[in-house]
Parts: sequence; structure tokens; C-alpha cells
Amino acid sequence: MSGTYFDAVWDAHVVERLPDGNDLLAIDQVVAHEITTPPAIGQIEREFGGALFDASAIVAVNDHVSPAKDAATALQAQSLRTWAKRNEIPLYDVGDNGICHVLVPERGLVSPGTTVVCGDSHTCTLGAMGALAIGVGTTVQAGAMLAGCAVFKRPQVLEIRLHGRRARRTSAKDLALAYVRALGAGGGAGFALEFTGAALADLSVDERLTLCNMAVEAGATTAVVAPDAATAAYVRERGGDGDAAARWSRVDTSGARYARLLELDVASIEPAITWGTNPAQATSIGGTVPSDAPAEALAYMGLQAGQTLDGLEIDQVFIGSCTNSRLTDLRAAAEVFRGRRVRVPTIVTPGSQRVKREAEREGLHDVFQDAGALWTHSSCGPCLGMSMGVLAPGMRCVSTSNRNFPGRMGAGGRVHLASPVVAAASAVLGHIPGAAALETLLEEAVCA
Repeated sequence: MSGTYFDAVWDAHVVERLPDGNDLLAIDQVVAHEITTPPAIGQIEREFGGALFDASAIVAVNDHVSPAKDAATALQAQSLRTWAKRNEIPLYDVGDNGICHVLVPERGLVSPGTTVVCGDSHTCTLGAMGALAIGVGTTVQAGAMLAGCAVFKRPQVLEIRLHGRRARRTSAKDLALAYVRALGAGGGAGFALEFTGAALADLSVDERLTLCNMAVEAGATTAVVAPDAATAAYVRERGGDGDAAARWSRVDTSGARYARLLELDVASIEPAITWGTNPAQATSIGGTVPSDAPAEALAYMGLQAGQTLDGLEIDQVFIGSCTNSRLTDLRAAAEVFRGRRVRVPTIVTPGSQRVKREAEREGLHDVFQDAGALWTHSSCGPCLGMSMGVLAPGMRCVSTSNRNFPGRMGAGGRVHLASPVVAAASAVLGHIPGAAALETLLEEAVCA
């Protein structure tokens, strides 16, 4: 045992060490949604008569295309809905739902020190709660629901040590883009990321969720932040297991041995934006496209090596996704929109219906709509190009989501990833801002 927090949680859940070097882990919770779970349901019902290991350890959410956009997605939602009701599984459905990685922590449904699987790659988000959360395929999900266990190869642990004091304009999204850029799109393969360092104390739990969310964009298995007093307070306020947070916060990692170390001075990290076709292809908003940028990425994005992104015209802005759709994200965007008008179609999608209601109680929905933005219900739809904002070929969008590969938001669509503040500024200007333009907007917002 290396003494890392990740290994402490892993070792506490090992049921059996297998001859092939893999481990059989006990799974505490399965998060099910309408896209990947129905095939697992079908497999369990065909081959095992519908048996479940522990229905109380499953939570179901209709979130990816909710409400359904067509007959096919309606069938997926109805399949999850019917199965959940039949097995008395808690179901968060249209009107009281949310993106699963937003809803599960906000409802106190994930506890520090637990293992969680979900058929979605961004399940790593929940590592911010001190959980060992892994995105899995349909077959593994079916096995976890059937047997309460799953087989995994233990990843090595890569420490990302954050130190320094970040600038006022630097967001958790900028930190996430910084570590993904440093590691590279596949640089985290075979690793679990464990965030450490004094700078973590300055990050709220919402910001840590954003930080962990993008671990998979570096190819990592998952990410974790060891729980602390902030985690315990967050969990207790939402009716979760605060005692678990306190207990797991006492794990001693002082002598931890990590397989690899990445140190980041957060004071040197500036607001960022991507220029290419994966999240590692990023620069500061005042930066330029690298001279050695891959030709295929440049061709797809319609850019040239050495080109500045400052002033690059855009066609759409999307603020939402499991990366940046929590109340703190919406507040940050609203400060830019307040008293201004957008120049391009702008979609603002809260991460859950609870976030939506809280934002409306604060009047944020009026700020967005007065600015000319579309205020929607909660959904994953725009992020993965399934509904509510699909791009046409050649359209350029600044998005607060986590992926920008070709076709992500629509065939031929060009996606630039950024924080809510940078996305909102882009919407107001009609183009990607440089550092000076962003600073001016933000200073004027503070004065107002």
C-alpha cells in the first residue's frame, strides 16, 4: 500500500485479488441513466431473470435527453422509468431531475470513501466527494447491479499538487484545462489522479467537482480529492453521510508514495480556451495557436498555426454540462451578462432542476433572459450534440463543457472549451476575448 487516499479507499473495497492481477471490488452504488442502462437492464432480465444484488444501492436519473426529443429517446427513458418503479429504485425524472454528476452530490447521494460506478465517462466528477467513482461500460454496469462487485485493474496514482494562490479571474475550469494540457490527452492513461496541495483549501466543493470532471480528458481512470472539513459541511448540508466525510478525512497520507507527480503553480494559470480538437489543445485567451499544431486539428477548426484567438468570431455559446452548470458557475456567468446583451445565440442550461430553482430565486434567470440568452431546463443534450443547441457544419461555439472532439456538438461543429466567465464574455462580444477585453468586461461588471 502506497499510503495514498485513493489506495486507502481501493483497499477497503477489495473482495478478492484475482490471479490475472486484477481486483474484484465491492461496489457501494450504481448510478443509472437512460442511455447506457437499458441495455444492462435487458441483459440482466434475459440472462438472470431481472435479479438485482441490492436495489437500494442504485439511483436512476433520466438526464441525457430529458424530456425526450423523439420516439427512440422516449423509449430509453420509459425503459429506465418502468424498471426503476418495478424495483423500487429511486428515480429522478422529468421535473425533478438533473445531470447525474450534478444531482448525485447535490442530493447527498454520494458519500466519501465509497465506490460508485455509472455508465458515463465523467463519473470521475464524484471523486471530488472523496469517492472512488469510475465510468464503466454496459457489461460492467450490469455485473455491478447483479452482483454488487466489479473487476478492475488497479491504476497507479498520479499526484497533482496545486500550490500558490490563483488569480481572481482564474476558475476551476482553467485549472482543469491546465492539468489536461500538461498531461496531454492520453497522458493520464493507467493512472488515477489524486489532487493535493495547499491551493485545494481555496477551492469550494463545486470547484473540486469541476476539477475532477475532466480527469478522463487526460485519459485517467478517475480522480479523487481527499475529504476535508469543506467536504463534510457540504455533505451534511445536503442530508448526506457527514460522519463518513469526517472519518475518511482522517486517512493519513503524509507518507504517501505516488507513481508520478505533476506540480502546478495556480498563480501562473490564466483564463484559458481550447483551439484544437481535444481539451489538451488549449492556450490562455491572449495566446496563439502553437506553431506545431497538428494539421488535422487546424483543418477541422478552420485555424492557422500562430493565429491569435483574440477577436475570433463565433456563432454560438453554451453554458452548462456536468463540468460547469452548478449555481456558482451560473452566478459567475450572470455577473458578465448583467446589464448587457448577447450578440450570438446563447444557451444557458442549469445542471439540475434544483439548481434551476435556486438560480431563479436569486433572479439569475432574469439576468440571462434580459441579456437575450435562452434559459433552459436541465439536460445533457447540448453538450453531446443530442438536443437543444446542435451545431451545423462550420459553426463555431464557445462551450463550458468538457469535450471538443470533431462532431461533439454536431457534425462539423467547432467547439472551444472555456470557463463560464470566458463563455459569457464571448457571448456579449460576439467573439473570443483577449485578456484585456475580458478584464475590461469584468471590471465594468464589478463597478456596476
